[in-house]
Amino acid sequence: MSRQTARPRVPRINLDIIRRAYRSLPRKGESDFYILEKANGPCLRVRRTVVQIGVRSGGRFHISAGLSPDMTLEEVEDAREEARRLLRRLEDEQSLPGLTRGRSMTLLKLYEEFMADFRETRGASRSPRTLESYEALWRVHLLPMLGHLRIAEITTDVVRRFKREIPDRVFERRPEAKGGGRPVANRALQQLEAALGFAYRMDWIPRNTASARFVPRYEESRAEDFLDLQGYAAVGQVLRDLEARLACGQASPLSLRTLFALRVAIYTGVRHRSELLWTLLEWCHLDDSVPRIGIPRVKGDRQAKRGGGRWIFLGHEAVRLLKAMPRPAGSEHLTVPGDKAGQPLFRLNEAWRAVLRAAGLPQVPVKVLRHGFSTHSVGIIAPEHRAQLLGHQGRSMTDTVYLHRHGPDLSRAAALVENHLRGLLGDRQAAGAASSRLTTPSGPEWAGG
Repeated sequence: MSRQTARPRVPRINLDIIRRAYRSLPRKGESDFYILEKANGPCLRVRRTVVQIGVRSGGRFHISAGLSPDMTLEEVEDAREEARRLLRRLEDEQSLPGLTRGRSMTLLKLYEEFMADFRETRGASRSPRTLESYEALWRVHLLPMLGHLRIAEITTDVVRRFKREIPDRVFERRPEAKGGGRPVANRALQQLEAALGFAYRMDWIPRNTASARFVPRYEESRAEDFLDLQGYAAVGQVLRDLEARLACGQASPLSLRTLFALRVAIYTGVRHRSELLWTLLEWCHLDDSVPRIGIPRVKGDRQAKRGGGRWIFLGHEAVRLLKAMPRPAGSEHLTVPGDKAGQPLFRLNEAWRAVLRAAGLPQVPVKVLRHGFSTHSVGIIAPEHRAQLLGHQGRSMTDTVYLHRHGPDLSRAAALVENHLRGLLGDRQAAGAASSRLTTPSGPEWAGG
């Protein structure tokens, strides 16, 4: 007759308890028995041929590991701690049933569910370009490195290793990447934190291990580089040389469309892709008394109640360049056509690097043209006009009263800055009067300013 299952309690499972259990293995016909810790912790299951450590939960025994009488003290402690982690996980799953699903879900599966939910709930307030940048981070970095892991396996240590490896991956792909790839690492961590935050809200994980509280981000300094007077002069000489070569029918590394686009970016301080290259010609009011480009959606525009978009006000030379822009067949509708019919010029980064090399200047991002506009317009136009030309202040495109009242002043301000920058480039003599003349905001909005 088999004996009744024994459940003796001990203060703590240790190597001596394991060896005693091996000396007391059940004989044939006898039942397994358990050795429990007095506190609610791990326990041993003693079978005919083996002793196992695990936990009892939900009316059954959950195995953590098999034990041996020849183990070291450190190995016993490691097995005991692993059993305690198993106990905590089971307790969490009892209070949060969704954790059971999280244990089997990979990051790849989480990405699919997270992005589907994001597009459904918040996609309307994000531009296609923003969504593409999110997906690129997943496609290039997150999924190749972590996509195979179950989300329960993505610990804080795993996230820290991921953070350290991203800059090296970015540098291998693009040695000229800004900040040595650290900004990309921060963007990737932000996406991972957002996805794990979604899993946490769905009760699939007990905590967000990618939170910035656990894994601090790399520090980023604001990119405030801009060209000095000598830099503008050197750039202007290169632009004139390349334009002269094209005028003589000689080969040039940059097309006339690219050179014109660079000049317009210099004169206006626009975000060169979303506010110039990717615009349509029908958005350009080049023959209006207030020449401008209408941008239906701008950076940071989340469909606010006041309406979206903004106006890019143009000086006379920018208008001339946009009118003279070569537009091949099939690209007549584009402001700045690219090499392929019907496709806009994608970006100016490579062209700008070529200009800087020819000018003998250090490599800085094309964004310095916007910073240069901001810096060199100080003292040329009123601060309020400067902020509005850069899109930091002002009203939406739908505010026709604002356009009617302040458009002429902003147009004159744009022309003043354009003339000053052309002088720095060496295209014309810098007008002394212009450099000391401020445009004065008009209308009741600025009364008493």
